[in-house]
Amino acid sequence: MTALACAVMLGSALFPSGMYSFPAVSGIIVLVLSYISGKGHAFSSYIAVSLLSIFLCPNKETAVCFICFFGYYPMLRQYIEKIKNRYIEYFIKLLVFNAAAVGVYFLILFLFSVPESEFAVFGVNVPLLFLFIFNIVFIIYDISIKMFEKIYRDKICGYAVKIFRRF
Repeated sequence: MTALACAVMLGSALFPSGMYSFPAVSGIIVLVLSYISGKGHAFSSYIAVSLLSIFLCPNKETAVCFICFFGYYPMLRQYIEKIKNRYIEYFIKLLVFNAAAVGVYFLILFLFSVPESEFAVFGVNVPLLFLFIFNIVFIIYDISIKMFEKIYRDKICGYAVKIFRRF
């Protein structure tokens, strides 16, 4: 599963437009591993995929997105969803996402030494616009994970456990 997640991350070399979708899919692969082998193995896989992505992915922004958010969020959301109040639950989810998004922005800003003036187009601060759009995309991503988890538990889990228990 770790190799599959790494292979998906390396797909960003072939399809640069998947800079955000490949880390999201890799995070879901790590989530499936947490169902099959437990949280400890999934966390080890997250660390391994993160390290391998740093060294192997030609697009470092993809690796940074996986490390800073997409790699751990699918597992973290399981703990956040234990909160009974839905408003607080979504507030915490959005807080985690926005903290990660701002962290990635500053990390990329300083890691790649891009001047802040590069991020303004016609006087509009593009990162703020992207942050607004990405919050909407994040909500869709969160709902998608919830739907995937339901399908996985109901339809796929038994088959996956049988296959991977052999190894």
